[in-house]
Amino acid sequence: MGKFTRRTFLSVTGSAIALSAMPRLAFAEDTAVRHFWWGNPERDKRTFAVIDIYNSKNPGVKVSGETLGFADYFTKLTTQIAGGNMPDVIQQGYGVLFEYIANGAVVPLDDYVGKSLDISKMDQSAIDAGTVDGKFYALSIGANSHMAMYNTRLFEEAGVNIGETFDPYAYTYDQLKDIAKAIKDATGVAGTDDNTADYQNFSDFTVQKGANLYNEDGSYGPTQEIVEEYWSTWGSIRDAGGTPPGPESAALAGVSELSQLGVVTGKSAMTYLWSNQLVGVQGLMQDTLGAAVYPNTPDMIPGSVIQPSQFVCLTRDSANPEAATAYMSAFVNDLDMTKVLGLERGIPSNADVRAALEPDLSPAEKVSVDFFDKIQGKTAALPAPPPAGAGEVEQTFERLAVSVLLGERSIPEVATDFLNQAKAILARA
Repeated sequence: MGKFTRRTFLSVTGSAIALSAMPRLAFAEDTAVRHFWWGNPERDKRTFAVIDIYNSKNPGVKVSGETLGFADYFTKLTTQIAGGNMPDVIQQGYGVLFEYIANGAVVPLDDYVGKSLDISKMDQSAIDAGTVDGKFYALSIGANSHMAMYNTRLFEEAGVNIGETFDPYAYTYDQLKDIAKAIKDATGVAGTDDNTADYQNFSDFTVQKGANLYNEDGSYGPTQEIVEEYWSTWGSIRDAGGTPPGPESAALAGVSELSQLGVVTGKSAMTYLWSNQLVGVQGLMQDTLGAAVYPNTPDMIPGSVIQPSQFVCLTRDSANPEAATAYMSAFVNDLDMTKVLGLERGIPSNADVRAALEPDLSPAEKVSVDFFDKIQGKTAALPAPPPAGAGEVEQTFERLAVSVLLGERSIPEVATDFLNQAKAILARA
């Protein structure tokens, strides 16, 4: 497959997208559809429940669910791709979408739009995000953005007044350092996680400094100065006592289990995730969480973007693509199913679904929706998905950042090492 260009929406599908009435499809008895996603206990419970709903409404179809934690999901998926036995429907993230399109693991959905797949009520931004090189590959199952989640009780106990001492939508790293130290002094709990090894935060910081994480030609955007400044910025917060000690943070580098987060275990008052994870984190806590943007530089240039939290995609190995895409369509349109899914995967991209959910939102979900309302117009433009090799670059960043947290090597030395490796990875990908 040739090199992909920036996403462009396939204009010839316009008439199909306008279709609002979808015919009821009939399938052969015992038509099987497999759905594979990365999850957590809360997501898994909801997803298996909607599979049961779908099966009860479509007796000729048998959808089955498969799930793994994020750390193991892509490893198994790689094995399935090699073996030619991928499930019909797989969950995908925006950051790796291009790689799975490039290797042919997922296939376009255009032939099913207006037939088994209804996207007539989807936000155009969501459709555009799933469109690559003029073809529609990925169905958004929720919008998402970077979010800082903070323990409101600890902030209150430290005298940090929301909206005064701390503006959740406009604060700098210097302000965060002061707030984090104040929380530690008042409560004994570190005011914030240490994001030295957090690639999401680094990506925002790069944009805030006027660069791109990946340039249009696929080359790496951050400079030596940006990498050094990022690690030095978090080093300053750590040295002030605002984060857990370096070795503790190093031990959590790359950990994706929500139960191990410092804000859940009580070792920190603030953590940094994707906004769709707020519901899952809140479910593990007694204290109430608040939501904020990621910290910023003094210039207050937006770094985060609004993007699909996850997609569902049709794989090349599907033996029943019409049945699979009909299930995908119900996953984002059926009000009984979407009521169960709620906002756990992000803000739904279907306007009717959002309206139907509003009266029954939990307190955590209301925090998430309010956050999305308040970040409108305060985010960066959505870039093209990262190039092949981006996942390895991220893993390299995390691994080398651990040596910074442990004080094994100087920041300039590690920054040079990281950039050399990142460029080599992208060059051979």
